[in-house]
Amino acid sequence: MRRTRICCALACLTLPLIYAGSAFAAETASPANEGKALLEKYCARCHSITATGDSPLAQAPPLRKVYRTSPIQQLESGFAEGMGSRHRDMPQIQFSFEQVSAILDYLGSITGVPPEQRPRSDLPEQEAVPP
Repeated sequence: MRRTRICCALACLTLPLIYAGSAFAAETASPANEGKALLEKYCARCHSITATGDSPLAQAPPLRKVYRTSPIQQLESGFAEGMGSRHRDMPQIQFSFEQVSAILDYLGSITGVPPEQRPRSDLPEQEAVPP
């Protein structure tokens, strides 16, 4: 009987810790956090990857600005195919579809505008032409 009470007491004490640990693991493994980690690894040397602040390299625009001003479709293809650059020192890094999605989720989280709310193209929608 006493052993049962001790086991129940231990379970009641450890379950919140297990839940908190799994919640922390889920939070750190979120797509936005994965996107941030990718940008830290590949882009932060030159570009600002945070919600505020200047880029370490003056001529490299903050990625939040690139995110806000470029259509999502252009960013998706640019990250997937290797972002083109106007200067030769910028490496061309190709990201997988999942990585691109995580990067855009992160940039959406720091700008307050999720990727699905951003324009898909900079071209105006064509009106339907009657047959």
